Amino acid sequence: MTSSSLVASGIIAAGTIAVLRKHTMDNSQVKLVHAPQTANVDDDLSLLDLIATECPSLVDPEKGRFVPSALLPTSDMQTCFNAVRERFKRPRIVEYERELISTEDGGTIGLDWSPPFAQMPADDRPIVVLSHGLSGGSQETYVQLTVQQLTAEPHCFRTVVVNYRGCAGVKLTTHVLYNGGLTSDYGCALDHIRQRFPESPLIGIGYSLGANLITKYVGEQGDACPLRAAISVCNPYDLSASSDAIDMPTFRNKHVYAPAMLMGLMQLYRRHKKVIESGPVEFDAVAISKIKRIREFDDLITSRAFGYEDSADYYGKCSCAQFMPNIRIPFLALSSLDDPVCPERIIPRDTFRSNPYLILALTQYGGHLGYHESMTSSWYPRPITEFCAAMFNRLP
Repeated sequence: MTSSSLVASGIIAAGTIAVLRKHTMDNSQVKLVHAPQTANVDDDLSLLDLIATECPSLVDPEKGRFVPSALLPTSDMQTCFNAVRERFKRPRIVEYERELISTEDGGTIGLDWSPPFAQMPADDRPIVVLSHGLSGGSQETYVQLTVQQLTAEPHCFRTVVVNYRGCAGVKLTTHVLYNGGLTSDYGCALDHIRQRFPESPLIGIGYSLGANLITKYVGEQGDACPLRAAISVCNPYDLSASSDAIDMPTFRNKHVYAPAMLMGLMQLYRRHKKVIESGPVEFDAVAISKIKRIREFDDLITSRAFGYEDSADYYGKCSCAQFMPNIRIPFLALSSLDDPVCPERIIPRDTFRSNPYLILALTQYGGHLGYHESMTSSWYPRPITEFCAAMFNRLP
């Protein structure tokens, strides 16, 4: 190839990149989906008006947008970056103090408080309660980045991450782990937090499967919900449809997402295998050794452990979308339209348009729990923190 050909190829490549980047910029505005009239949250101030005045990362013409890093321009890159980075070294961004609590059936939940109480003594300041995703915990980067922003100046909120049974180093003390609909454990954690800090208002945040769980809880509680508000990030909404999306026969599903997610589940199961099998339920060890799909895991392990008929029964009873019409507290959901795990088609837009307590913030880009603006910063902690501040400051 001649030097002139190389120059021409370089010019074409640079032009193509510039065009694609401009297209990304032009489609980066956050879009809100909500009812024609949203609920009042402060005298005559509606939820939508409050977001318009207090949450610039969601509505401001310049700030209300998510532009992915030029080095992570695709959905897959956005989704996989945390896992790739953590494969070499999991960053320690915040410091926690762990407290262990027991459920009524003898289960153990780990509450990771940040900042530690030596740095932030007990008082009545607002508390944000975070719930991790599938087989995750407080150590996940997406959790730590949120905690870092919530606890920083000027807000200095107290945070606590709920690590469910068997996750994040929490010892499994019953024969069952956790699942995406086990709201009794979440309620147990909230009851303990409220007993310890009776004057502190609470907001709940959930990520991925944890988003499904807290959304289900908020809908189940209705008017009696103890949370002041709730935030859902990359919610699957329909567990069956999300599982189907992961099982679609594409290269990325077969070689990236399905194996990675299943590996986390199987590691969790193997780590606690003796305790799980010590219970009254019999498991098919041969079939379990041949599991290749998440749905098979939920058929052979989750459903049997929790008394569901099969994965379809588990998904049907635990998917949060069916509970959302009954939500009666301000509820913000962040979802990206290019999420490979929770695809656009399963977002219950009609429910967001009919329940005045719900606000859906859609971004064109972000992947699943990605939202990387650069190699060191993410977008979602900003709207989360703005929304929390608005709710704590304005709601009675």
